[in-house]
Amino acid sequence: MSEFSASYHIRTNDRTKVVDLIKDSENKGYVFEETNGWVTFLIDGPAFNINESVLLCNPGLLVHYIYAEDHGWEFRVFNKDELIFEYKCDWTDEITIEKELFDISLIKELIASQGNSISDVEELFDLNDFDFEEPPAHVLATKLGLVHFEWLSVDYIEDRLDEVLVVG
Repeated sequence: MSEFSASYHIRTNDRTKVVDLIKDSENKGYVFEETNGWVTFLIDGPAFNINESVLLCNPGLLVHYIYAEDHGWEFRVFNKDELIFEYKCDWTDEITIEKELFDISLIKELIASQGNSISDVEELFDLNDFDFEEPPAHVLATKLGLVHFEWLSVDYIEDRLDEVLVVG
């Protein structure tokens, strides 16, 4: 079975901001504890689409992370409801990369704020071939300080309900 992950991550130390976001956006969601200055959450509904009501209520810096092992990965960053970074990589047939809104300095700043090395960051976004042992999406998430991202989506949350606060 291949991994399919889709999650949201807000840059905050305050989990209640995410609880309020879910309530204000009139969604049902699942909220993890804060780790490394990030609060990870999931929203009920289509896992791989960005929920517009979440964006409208977003209080700050929000990451939307998607990883589909057999197909590719996407990484978006929003400041409130404004998209400030967008990257897509698909390897279903051949590797295709889209850098619609690509500010590598933003990514480097987020990585450096975790005390992690920013060397070779650009290589994560410029694939020529694919390494299933160390997917670039996983490497980036780890460098950013994200803890909850592997095998994580609303489709898998039933197995992890003991780790989350259910909202809505």
